[in-house]
Amino acid sequence: MKMPHSDARPPRWAEAMLRLLLKPDDRETVSGDLLEEYRETIVPARGRGANYWYFRQVAWYLLRASWQWGALMGAALVFRYLLDTLVPPSDYRMRAAVLSWTILVVCMLASFRVAWRTRSIRAGVLASTAAATIAAVVSIVGAAILLAIWHEPATLEEWRRSGGIDEALVDVPLKLIGFGITLGILGGALGKGVTSRVTLGGERVRR
Repeated sequence: MKMPHSDARPPRWAEAMLRLLLKPDDRETVSGDLLEEYRETIVPARGRGANYWYFRQVAWYLLRASWQWGALMGAALVFRYLLDTLVPPSDYRMRAAVLSWTILVVCMLASFRVAWRTRSIRAGVLASTAAATIAAVVSIVGAAILLAIWHEPATLEEWRRSGGIDEALVDVPLKLIGFGITLGILGGALGKGVTSRVTLGGERVRR
């Protein structure tokens, strides 16, 4: 027996994720409009494929909240690899420190901004983790392109001195995702805390 379209529902975790990524004032209207389109248009047209459509809508909201931050971190990593390839220093510690602080600040800003907008720490963690994942993909692709262009023995030796190819293609991307989760919690807590204080202060003023 087929479920009536009026009773059709996307996976609850996808709905919950969508609501997390929305401003409190938009949660009912946006999620409701998307659910209505899902039931009235997408399910009759696509059947079981309707869930994939809904997943893409949620993924788009997540991507929109995180891609700029992920692209920024990824670009910073690729730029560091490019510098190490073309202008290898005698000491890599300064570059490593600058890159580490860049990633730390960007992850926390991504989480802070989303948590401040949505009033949800979980939304901040989600955005920061997504941004870190995007950065990991960008860094892997960028490192692979650089190695395809410059792969003479002297360049490979400089890569080895700066950490090695395995670090660029495996270790750094995995650490990035870990940083995204950890720093997302901190940035999310700060973002929600600031929002709560601002909201509470506004209520006191109105009283």
